[in-house]
Amino acid sequence: MWAQKVLAEDEAAHRPKRSSSSGAAALVQLLPLKDQQKPREVKPEWADEALPPQKDRRKVEFVFLRSLRMMLPVYSTLSVCFLACHVAQEAILPTDIYRWAMEGKLPYVAAFTQVDRLLGTPLKHCPLNARQLFRPVRVIGAWQLEAAAGSIARRIGLRLPPVNFYAIAQRYLNELSLPIEPILPHACRIYEWAMPAELWLSSNPARVPTRVCVMAILIVALRVQYNINGQGIWEEISEAERNQGGSGLDANVLSSMKPDGATSEAFGTRELICTLADAYDKIDVAHDYSKDLDSYLKYCKDVFPGIRCSDEEKHLIEDFQDMYKGREDKNRKAHMEEMRATKGVNKRGPDGTFVGARCGSASSGIQSIKSEMEDHGFCYMPPRKRPRSNGYLHYRRKTVTGSLACVGHADYYMLIRSFAKLAEVDVRIMHASVLKLERRLAWIEERIGRSLDALTESA
Repeated sequence: MWAQKVLAEDEAAHRPKRSSSSGAAALVQLLPLKDQQKPREVKPEWADEALPPQKDRRKVEFVFLRSLRMMLPVYSTLSVCFLACHVAQEAILPTDIYRWAMEGKLPYVAAFTQVDRLLGTPLKHCPLNARQLFRPVRVIGAWQLEAAAGSIARRIGLRLPPVNFYAIAQRYLNELSLPIEPILPHACRIYEWAMPAELWLSSNPARVPTRVCVMAILIVALRVQYNINGQGIWEEISEAERNQGGSGLDANVLSSMKPDGATSEAFGTRELICTLADAYDKIDVAHDYSKDLDSYLKYCKDVFPGIRCSDEEKHLIEDFQDMYKGREDKNRKAHMEEMRATKGVNKRGPDGTFVGARCGSASSGIQSIKSEMEDHGFCYMPPRKRPRSNGYLHYRRKTVTGSLACVGHADYYMLIRSFAKLAEVDVRIMHASVLKLERRLAWIEERIGRSLDALTESA
């Protein structure tokens, strides 16, 4: 009865409905009372026309295909893969599933080429082939993939554990080249102390992903352990690098920055921020095949063999290639003219900055950090001259020109931007997650009468 039900629902959805606009209601009020008591019947244009007894074959196929895609979306296979990794407590993230599907390491985009061989001969009366049924329209993003996995778990009644915080945090610290032994135990104590609800999968697509909550715990642990609270450490690093002629910071420069009587913790803080700055420049979340159209088409032929295009699709690809080559030649000509015009002057690098003005690191200099913070919706705060205490500093958002803006020091921004880029989320989302975790920790401290700083002493 499924086919008849789908066709009946499609017919009911396309029937015209009576208009109930405000203009019609006002017109009824202006009518005399005797006319209002007899409402007029709204007659559609084709109400008396009988529907054709048998619909067009292509329309019926489209109705069936749309119903099947809504009942069981093709992208649910990716969500099931991530859900299996989550239940097995593997350090696999939705970003990994997305990247593997895009790069062809997971049989998703071209899986329909093998469906006919695995399922055997299709049914005789089935009007849809494997290409129509199992070829995905697109690869969903990591955010939607995690929400779909949570929705599947809720529908089947699967009791899910929280994310494997230890494995994911260790993986992030390794990718950022940060020391694991002094950081991870402290982060695990905060995780066990707070246990935020964001560490469990949710079917809500508007909720922040679980990996962002893991990052927020690591950020709070680093701020507490290394005392990153607006002391102007990045300003000192930028000043020392400028004095060295912009050749980059090494161990000798860091040692020269260490004042007399300074503790090893202060030196570790500077080394930590420099490591995060270098890691930010090395993090590459883009795909190699997305550089130009030719490399992408070659990638498709190599990674997805067996996909055969129709004559219409081949003609469309050729048209797009011609359009791309024409635009590429135009851009190359404009670039050559710019190089001739700037001959003998400071030339621009690939990032748009002048080569003569560039430092050893792309993120060096406090002015570049200020402009970057403004581009990402942050307001730069100068270093604290006379801090009242050396404790943890809570940031707040303020209203600037009618909209909320994030406020923070350069040290704090250098910390969260590296974690945000690695997690592939916006910096403001990472900042909001940190603020939410801080409010939860403050609430716990108030309830139990114990400070988070005591964790370091009891360790």
